[in-house]
Amino acid sequence: MNPSEPTRRIMTGDVSEQSLPGIGHRYDVRAADGGTVTVVIHHSGRRDIYVAERGVDDGTSVELTDSQARALGAILGGAYFKPAVVEEIEAAIGGLLIDWVTLDERSPGAGRTIAELEIRRRTRMTVAAVLRGHTPLIAPEPGERLLAGDRLVVIGRQEDLAGFRRHVVRD
Repeated sequence: MNPSEPTRRIMTGDVSEQSLPGIGHRYDVRAADGGTVTVVIHHSGRRDIYVAERGVDDGTSVELTDSQARALGAILGGAYFKPAVVEEIEAAIGGLLIDWVTLDERSPGAGRTIAELEIRRRTRMTVAAVLRGHTPLIAPEPGERLLAGDRLVVIGRQEDLAGFRRHVVRD
């Protein structure tokens, strides 16, 4: 097995796990109403939660049984995967950092293009992709205007991430 390839295993009938090399682990929890909750635990300890759309519902909520909620709580609590301490590199592959950030209305980058922000020159980070809604924009052009709600996949060095977040996201 190649350690850089994701591996997937079923943990219970309702929970499956997938290793995300360079990022952390992904857990999919099947909900009682047929939806799916996905939790991504980054090596830094950050947790991202996604709710899959189902039928005509808007996908913002799912009904979980007690055992499903406890399974999700255990995942969120780190019972299945212990993330590296926050100060360590979130996703390092030979010094390369891969991270996801989300812009909101207050983010300095919202409404501005990658070129206007001079992201690479000012932060030494690169925007590798933008997830807008359900549409991925791979290797966006410098003229791509970033919007509130965009999830950016950025790459660079760990030591440059804080400057990128201040310049583009401002947590």
